[in-house]
Amino acid sequence: MLDHSCIRYQDLSQNRALFISDIHGEGELLKELLRKVHYVPGQDSLFLLGDLIEKGRASLDTLHQVMALSRQKRVVVLKGNNDEAEQLLEETIPLPMKLGYLRTRRSLISEMAQAQGITIDEKTDFGILRQRLTAAYAEEFAFLRDLPLLAAGQGYAAVHSSIQNIENLRQNHPRLMLKDNDFLLNSDCRFSVPVIVGHMPTVALSDRQADCGVHYLKDRNLFAIDGGCGMHAHGQLNALIVEQGDFQHFQTAYADHLIRRRVIGEQVGTPKELQVFVRYFESEIEVLEEDGAFLKVRHLKTNRLLEIPRGALRIIEGKTHCFNSTSCWLPLHSGQEVAVIQEYGDRVFCKHEGRLGWVSSTVLENLVK
Repeated sequence: MLDHSCIRYQDLSQNRALFISDIHGEGELLKELLRKVHYVPGQDSLFLLGDLIEKGRASLDTLHQVMALSRQKRVVVLKGNNDEAEQLLEETIPLPMKLGYLRTRRSLISEMAQAQGITIDEKTDFGILRQRLTAAYAEEFAFLRDLPLLAAGQGYAAVHSSIQNIENLRQNHPRLMLKDNDFLLNSDCRFSVPVIVGHMPTVALSDRQADCGVHYLKDRNLFAIDGGCGMHAHGQLNALIVEQGDFQHFQTAYADHLIRRRVIGEQVGTPKELQVFVRYFESEIEVLEEDGAFLKVRHLKTNRLLEIPRGALRIIEGKTHCFNSTSCWLPLHSGQEVAVIQEYGDRVFCKHEGRLGWVSSTVLENLVK
């Protein structure tokens, strides 16, 4: 059963509410997004739905930024599974696992250690490291440790990962609220009031047209808002914006690190029946043709065909995979702008209004900000 201390109640009927999730150490994007939506401290309600840290560029600075925001009125900060980074210091986690994580991911613990002049390697005494970091960053660890799990009020609920019981909030399982990888894709939970969640990047919600933006799953009355910020080159930090509790007329905004290019010609999009997006959990492919910089492949899960850059090919345990690849060419009109993810000669992997796809370099102008 969920303890009362894990729930924060806030009324939305008299003000604007902003819901943001999965910042993942990208504090500069949080600042940009709050500027973009003209956030008014103390007047707007601001909800940060967990995964504040890990994977991004500056977890420690981002944590300090969020701690400062949390001192304002009408700010609710929830815990996500990545906000339990202190567990990396526990003796119960094997040393190879700790080192593997800290060497391959950007982490709060690594940043704290570096700030204290400590190098983490095979010779590190994690007992001493824990003592030094928990002493130097007692306030930061206490903040993360004490974060609530759920925000609710008249006509809504918000959580990092999942919620099962909307009628009796205390009956929800704390661990599933932090991490439930099945909730968005495999659950049939439907809600009487709008529920807002993060945790799973929304780009994974479709195996056809990938979209990093906010998704409203109308049949479930569910908003998914994790844009993959700090996790993918195409990632973005999303905001769901609601005026006076009116979720029927919501707005969205986002911020990312990508450079824009202007569209100077017309491009026809890929028909839906030919669209495929290779999601991380169903990434096995068969290579059909290997000539040139692009490979023609068949996606085994959907049996659809696509071309992928040769560099996107991965061999894992003898099987062929690719990740976050798509067959989609974006429908575009002159005067629009796209965000550039990566260039490949005569084609460019781009994002337009959150949607991922290919753009011919012939319809793109020179770089703009």
